Amino acid sequence: MSHRRTALTALVLTTTAALAATPALAAPAQPSAPTEIDVICDGIGADTVTVTGDLSRGGTAEITDGPLTVVGRPGFTGQDASGHQVRIEPSGTGATCTATTDSVSTDITKLLPATQALKAQTTGKVTGRLTFTVEVDDTPPPAAQRSAEPYAAAASLPFESELRSYLNSRPGAVGVAVRVPGSGRSWTYTKTSSRNVTASIVKVHIMSAVMMKAQDAGRGLTSWEKSQIVPMIRNSDNNATTALFNHIGGRSGLDRAADRLGLDQTYADPYNHWGLTSTTAADQAELMEHYARPSKALSYTNRMYGLTQMRNINSSQDWGVTAGAPSGSVALKNGWLPRTDGWHVNSIGWAKVSSTDYTIAVLTHDNPGAMSTEISTIEGVSRIVYKNRAQLKAPTPPQPDPRGRSGDFTGDGKVDLMGRNQSGRVYVHNGDGNGDFAARRSVGTGFADADWFGHAGDVNRDGRSDVLVRRGDGRLQLLLTTASGQLGTPKTIATGWDAYTDLASGGDVDGNGRLDVINRRASGSTDQYELSDSGTLRFVRRYGVPAKWYQNIELVPDVNGDGRDDLRGVSSGGRMRTWTSTGTGWTMTTKTSTGWDRYRSVAVPGDAGGADNKQGDIVAVRPDGDSLLYFAGKGGSHTNYPRDITPSMDVLPIVF
Repeated sequence: MSHRRTALTALVLTTTAALAATPALAAPAQPSAPTEIDVICDGIGADTVTVTGDLSRGGTAEITDGPLTVVGRPGFTGQDASGHQVRIEPSGTGATCTATTDSVSTDITKLLPATQALKAQTTGKVTGRLTFTVEVDDTPPPAAQRSAEPYAAAASLPFESELRSYLNSRPGAVGVAVRVPGSGRSWTYTKTSSRNVTASIVKVHIMSAVMMKAQDAGRGLTSWEKSQIVPMIRNSDNNATTALFNHIGGRSGLDRAADRLGLDQTYADPYNHWGLTSTTAADQAELMEHYARPSKALSYTNRMYGLTQMRNINSSQDWGVTAGAPSGSVALKNGWLPRTDGWHVNSIGWAKVSSTDYTIAVLTHDNPGAMSTEISTIEGVSRIVYKNRAQLKAPTPPQPDPRGRSGDFTGDGKVDLMGRNQSGRVYVHNGDGNGDFAARRSVGTGFADADWFGHAGDVNRDGRSDVLVRRGDGRLQLLLTTASGQLGTPKTIATGWDAYTDLASGGDVDGNGRLDVINRRASGSTDQYELSDSGTLRFVRRYGVPAKWYQNIELVPDVNGDGRDDLRGVSSGGRMRTWTSTGTGWTMTTKTSTGWDRYRSVAVPGDAGGADNKQGDIVAVRPDGDSLLYFAGKGGSHTNYPRDITPSMDVLPIVF
C-alpha cells in the first residue's frame, strides 16, 4: 500500500480574533496560513498535523510526510468553564494522536465540526487538546541497516509440533522466540513472518538506552529520568516515552543502543516514530536477557530497576506472555497498534519460576480481527512454552575446560592482563571479571630483550594460564605461573623462532584437546606447533597464507561454536579480520573493522567482560597509555562502544 495523504475537514486552533464575539455583519474571513500542531500518537510517537484554513469552514488537516494519514473528524479532550470533563472521540479507525498544547475557545463549536461539537453536551468556554485519528501505512519502510551482518536463525523449539498445530488454528502472522538466559541456547518459530513493528515494547529498548546514557556519563539515573521511566513502562505512557526518546537522541540514539545490546535485526523508523521501530522476536528475547542475567551493557543497579518496573505493570496491561506462569513471576512489556493491515500486538518478558527461567517474545500482526484475538494467540503460545519449559534445559551441564580459562594467570576464574616495561619487568593487572583490571603488580624481571609475549594456556593443568616469551636471539621460552602469583623459571623449548614475524598461542585450533602455537612467516603463511603438557613442541603442519596482509595475529576463543579456536589478524593499515579454523586450514569471515592502527598495541586476553560467552574481548592501548576494552561477540564481531580500563598502560610497551 502506498503512502496516502487524506484531507480532513476540522477546525484550526482558535486565534484571538476567533475568540471575540463575531459581529452580525462580519467581513468575509481571509484565508489563514497553515498551522502546525505537534501531536503524540498512541503507540507510535510524535508527529505534526498541518491544519490549513478554518476547518469548521472547509479547511483541511494532514500529516505531510511519512506513514501516518489523518482520517475521520477531529476530537477534543479537556474541560468546560465549570471544570466538567469534555471528551469527544475523533472519528475514524486507527491510532489516536493528541495535541501537545492546549486550545482555548469560547465555544466547542469553534473548535470542531458541527457533527462532532454536538456530542459535547456543553456550551461556553472550553480548554483542552485536539485529537486526531491516523491510519498507519502497512508498507514497511526501508530498513537503514547499521551493518551488513547476516541474520542467523536459531534452533527449532523441542515442542515445535505442538506450537505449530496451535498457531495453524489462529489467524495472522506470528513470530516466537525463546531464550534460556546465560546458556547461549535460543529457539524461534515463525508463522508467515517474524518481523514486526514494535509498538510499545520498544519502551524497554528506550529504557535501556537511557540507562546506558547514564552509565556512559558515570552517574546513576536522574530523578527526571526515573520520573519518565516509571510511567513509560508501568502505564505505557506515550508522553513520557517521547520525552525519553528525544533525550537519547531520537532515531540515532535508538540505533546506537541496538548496536550495544546486540539487536542486529532492529532498526529505528526513518520518520522518527519510536513505535514503528522494526524488529524480530529473536531480538526482543535477546533484549530481555540483558535484564535476566549480568549484562555487559547494563549495570546491576539499572537491571534491577528495570525489572522492578516490568514487574509492576498496570493491571489493565498485565496480559500476554504472563499466561500460564504463576502470578508475579514474569517481568513484562506489551505493545499494541492498529494499522491498515489490522492489529499489531506484541508481548515480551522474562519468566522466572524457581530454578527454571526463560525470556520470550511473541509478535503478531496481519490480522484484520480484534485486538483481543491476537492477545488470545499470544497467551496460547505462552501457555505452551511454560508447560514445556523443562524441555528448554540442556541435557547435560557443560563440562569445565580442562585447560583452564585462557588469560587467567591467577586461577581465580577471571581473565587477567599482563605487560612488560622497557627495563624488562613483567606486571599483571588482575581482572575483576566485569571488564576492568586492578593496578599492576610485579611478577617477574629480566626480560628486557624479549620482543614477544603471549599466554600459553594452562600447560600443566594446574588451573592457571602460563606464559610464552620470545627472546631477542630467537629462543622461545615457557614460564609456568606459580601459586604465589609469580612467573616461574624460564624454560627454553625452541630456538630460531626469530624467523617468524609474529606468534599466536593459548588455544586449540584443531579441537584435539591439546594447546597450539601458530607462527606467521614474512610471506603470510602460518605454521602450527602443538604444545604438550610437559612443555615440548611438535610441528604439526604448514598452512597457506591466511594472514598475508595481516602482520599481527592472535588466537581467539572459538567464534563459531565448532569446538576449535580461531585466528584474528590486524593489518598495518589498521584492519582487523577473523579466520575460523577447519582443523587443517582457515576460512576467512566476512566481518572486518578498521581504525586499529591508531592504537599502540592490541591484545586479546580472553573473555574479560565476564559474560561467559567465551569470546576473546579486545584490549586496545592508546599511545598515551589509556586503554579500552571492546567486548567480543558471536562470529568474530565486537561492540563499537568500548569501556575504559581504569589503570594506565603508559609504561608497558608490550601488553598481552
